[in-house]
Amino acid sequence: MPENTPPEKSKGDNVKPYLKYSGLAFQMIGAMVLAAFAGMKLDEYFGTQNPWFTIILLVIAVVASMVLVILSLNKK
Repeated sequence: MPENTPPEKSKGDNVKPYLKYSGLAFQMIGAMVLAAFAGMKLDEYFGTQNPWFTIILLVIAVVASMVLVILSLNKK
């Protein structure tokens, strides 16, 4: 076996970066849609005058999504 042959890549290295990041985008969109739907249902159930549940759940979803993106970007 020649000595300058590159080592074989593991299966995790074969994933293209754009596939990884597009998956993160869909995950963020899904979390925000779910939070908006749940917030609207909670606002409807409790009969709130302003959409407080929707706003709070959307903010939580955005913050959680950003934390997950940052953590995944730092992970190799």
